[in-house]
Amino acid sequence: MTYFHTAISVCALIAGASLALTTTSANELLESVEHMTGIFDDGQEWQLSVPADWNGVLVNDLDSVGNVENASDRATFFLENGYAYTGTRRHPDRGYNWDPQAESDNMVRVLDIFEENFDTPTHTIQFGCSGGGSVGLSVAEDHADRFDGVISMHASTPVELANMRLDLSVALKALLDPDGDLPLIIEDGQQTEAEDAWLAALEEAQATPEGRARMALAAAVAQYPMWGSQNQPQAEKPDWDDPQSVQDAMVRAAVDGLRRAVTGRPMWDQPAGLMSWTTDVDYQRFYENASPMQREMVGQMYEAAGLGGEDAILADIDKINAFPRIAATEAGVDYFRGRTHSGNIGIPVLHMSNIGDGGTPAAVMAGYVAKIGQEGTQDLYRQAFIDAAGHCTFNLAELAASVDTIIERIETGEWNTSPEAMNEAGEASGLGGARFIALDDNTGFRLPDPFNRAFFHDDEVPGLVAE
Repeated sequence: MTYFHTAISVCALIAGASLALTTTSANELLESVEHMTGIFDDGQEWQLSVPADWNGVLVNDLDSVGNVENASDRATFFLENGYAYTGTRRHPDRGYNWDPQAESDNMVRVLDIFEENFDTPTHTIQFGCSGGGSVGLSVAEDHADRFDGVISMHASTPVELANMRLDLSVALKALLDPDGDLPLIIEDGQQTEAEDAWLAALEEAQATPEGRARMALAAAVAQYPMWGSQNQPQAEKPDWDDPQSVQDAMVRAAVDGLRRAVTGRPMWDQPAGLMSWTTDVDYQRFYENASPMQREMVGQMYEAAGLGGEDAILADIDKINAFPRIAATEAGVDYFRGRTHSGNIGIPVLHMSNIGDGGTPAAVMAGYVAKIGQEGTQDLYRQAFIDAAGHCTFNLAELAASVDTIIERIETGEWNTSPEAMNEAGEASGLGGARFIALDDNTGFRLPDPFNRAFFHDDEVPGLVAE
């Protein structure tokens, strides 16, 4: 079969027919594929799964180990529709000793093993969500000679997301517990105690209009979404024409955002030292960069709580600016400086997120847009947004549409990422409805411009502490 005929057959499989997804047990799925497993010398597990009717496309995933063995919807979708599905499990010490570069390099090691044991794929796609999405961005920059395209969901650049989360934590601490014991920076093993303490404080704050208003202000300062969640049950979409509904959503977004902001610190800080900072940050300017709709809602909440108008908001921002500053360590920043994203991608990247992600806000994608612009790689890059809450809560129709879209870009050189086109592709899959949307005033979300915490490889960081 020639390359041309293979390409046509792959497109036909996705766009011209409904994709199958049956109820498959783990044993049934494993028995239906050729399955290989192993462990790299650094301790990271890997697996290869190849269906008998392999269509020539390989989908590689940081999180594939476990998905296949448990017959997750993701693995079942890929394997039952003819894709080879390969990849790894996250490294066992990733929660406190994260090395993004090693993860990216191990994706190539998986591909090497695959080609040694099977064949060279017609198309090789790096897929992933959350940490897997971040690895996808790294692969597009580091290993464009081995992969053909990337589907990156809910991805972020470490320093940007860690700083964004620190802004939320510091703002809430300054407004709700300036002299108390609520922790901002924790070590591995302290997550449960820290989360419980913060949840108790936030529950108390939510019980008063004043506390709710200040929680909404903190989220706006940190460019968190008006609607967002990470924990179950996911937040219901607010009625954007109902102020009370929107305000409830803003408070929930602050709660879920804070939970992840504090409990995720060891992953950032323990590899080499504290890598986030508030040194020289002007939180008044940060608030000015919040969306106009979000600032309007904060103003309404302050007025309704009896706190006052704009002067009261500015006075509270002064409290945030007056809070003791946090300085990053030179070693911590340098560790991630050498492992940060650049935007210098060499293959097509489809970068996706729910607009209601309360843990890794879609706003962080603005930082990658800035990098793409600096590198001039816009033709290889597109974004897509899903009208849903939660982190990595995409459905199968959206997964099918993303695969359709990236293969079309690989084969034709053309992007077709309009919400209408991607929803149509999702519908054609026969797997339900997709929820792709355009960002406008009816969604309650826009990518921030400017993004408060954009970070580039050669940026100077004020007040670094030598260790």
